[in-house]
Amino acid sequence: MTERGTSLLKKGFERPLFLMAHHDDEISQAGVFQRLGPNLKAVWVTNSDGLYYESELTPVEYGKVRMLEGINSVARAGIPESSTRCYGWSEVEIYRWLSEINSGKRTMAEASEYFDRILADVREAVFQARPDVVFTLAWQGGQPEHDLTHFFTSLAIREYEAANNCEVAFFHLPAYEYTILVAHRFHPLYRGERLRIRLTEDEMAVKMKMIGEYPTQTRLFSDFQKVFKLIGKLGYLTGGPKNADEWLSTEEFGPVPRDLDYRKNTHVLDRCTYINDDFEGAPVTFSGSVRPIVDWYLTKAGR
Repeated sequence: MTERGTSLLKKGFERPLFLMAHHDDEISQAGVFQRLGPNLKAVWVTNSDGLYYESELTPVEYGKVRMLEGINSVARAGIPESSTRCYGWSEVEIYRWLSEINSGKRTMAEASEYFDRILADVREAVFQARPDVVFTLAWQGGQPEHDLTHFFTSLAIREYEAANNCEVAFFHLPAYEYTILVAHRFHPLYRGERLRIRLTEDEMAVKMKMIGEYPTQTRLFSDFQKVFKLIGKLGYLTGGPKNADEWLSTEEFGPVPRDLDYRKNTHVLDRCTYINDDFEGAPVTFSGSVRPIVDWYLTKAGR
């Protein structure tokens, strides 16, 4: 598993594209990010304004801070601002639409006018990069914008492959699910291929510097540290990682299964997907918010 992951990234890709929902999504896979090399294009879909309420800033102000953090973070890995792009979609507004789809306040015919534009931007990112490999967040059921970015990326890749009579390598990167109890790894019952790399000391040092470029995310990173401490205690019994550094120095990813069923929930129970996610108290769920979007675009694509 680790050997195959290492050899795959060693062979090199000419035009790698790292397509993310949020600024800081690159952190959990900073080693993979570094190994993709200087030709890497880094693209964020949102302006990452979702946690503005934890600050004294407006969503617009907070989004500007987060976008700058992202540029500074990837610069630590040798990726210049000229190789990045942010489409700047507001997390706040995306969540508003997701909650209104879920409640029935908005129909998909109405919502599609909004999401068509996000899909068009993801499509533009893929077609402009002309990638031979794309990395994006896993279809995991932990965060709806991660899943939507993954889904829209899959649609764009399929269209690009058909238009150019080619095949693009497509990998996804686990972030978290069950709030953050399953962190930076696929779920234990995940049936797809798992690939891993072990970071060198230099790569780990860069990863920590990238984390340091996100002062707005101190609380979130602290929550992950608590999870890693728990994992560490279990590690003494299972032979697994015994602390946060050991956990962070191994990264997991895998090829996106070609037959992945996007209409199917990744969890048996809907309440286990996007746990406690809401917009101003209005729930955001897979069955009521994300699946209708998936159904709309797969039906439109004749799938």
